[in-house]
Amino acid sequence: MKKIALVVFLLLFVFSCEAENKILEPSLTKEKIEFPKKELDQGEFMAIFRNQTDDSIAFNLIMVSNDITKDQDSLDYCEGVNALRQGKQILEWTPINFNFSAIAESAVENQNYHPNLISYNLPVGTYLLMLVDSDSCSKDNYTVFNVKENKNFEGN
Repeated sequence: MKKIALVVFLLLFVFSCEAENKILEPSLTKEKIEFPKKELDQGEFMAIFRNQTDDSIAFNLIMVSNDITKDQDSLDYCEGVNALRQGKQILEWTPINFNFSAIAESAVENQNYHPNLISYNLPVGTYLLMLVDSDSCSKDNYTVFNVKENKNFEGN
């Protein structure tokens, strides 16, 4: 009986540890946004947006292209970022999170139930993460990253 219980325990342990959860922690301030990766192998991940200020910070996640953009760091997205901040729509861009408000870390009562935790399941493409309320546009207040594949979407 002890052997059966031990085998069952080991099987449960092996299968429960098999799936890996990726939790990324982008950092936000009033004028700067930092995303920890430029390229993600899988589009399925979780992110805790760490707001290092005392006030809430609004941000957008936009799908810029449903293809992987080469040299996305060399492109200037300020024209599109400023248009979105002025309330204009860009037909080629698809909003994923629009005007999401990340509360300050000092206001988070329980880190186990973080209100800035978002689970994503993004298809292949190029994405732009941008601050909404910045006064000017620079590469500090937006970041671009690629998703290389997503096993949950066909055709990858």
